[in-house]
Amino acid sequence: MNQSITLVTLVLGITAVICTGAVEMCPEENCLASDKCEEIVKGDMKCHLQGTTCCSVVISEFQTHCRHHGGECMKTCSSTLIREVIDCPDNEYCCVLV
Repeated sequence: MNQSITLVTLVLGITAVICTGAVEMCPEENCLASDKCEEIVKGDMKCHLQGTTCCSVVISEFQTHCRHHGGECMKTCSSTLIREVIDCPDNEYCCVLV
């Protein structure tokens, strides 16, 4: 019985260490120099590239990716919803989702 309790305690302890040590990766398009961030992500978000910061909100002049605009790459949409970005394929537009 004592061995079972010890084993369960050990498993729970290891699980707690693994869960609290987990770090979430920031989306690559949000890893920028901190002066390009309007707001920085709070918490343990890590960027692949050293010297960059995970932006929660990117300053408008540096919004180069469709996700920065809350959009999605699509074949067609209203011209009022289109944003110029660098990550949509040639035959698609960045359409802001409303």
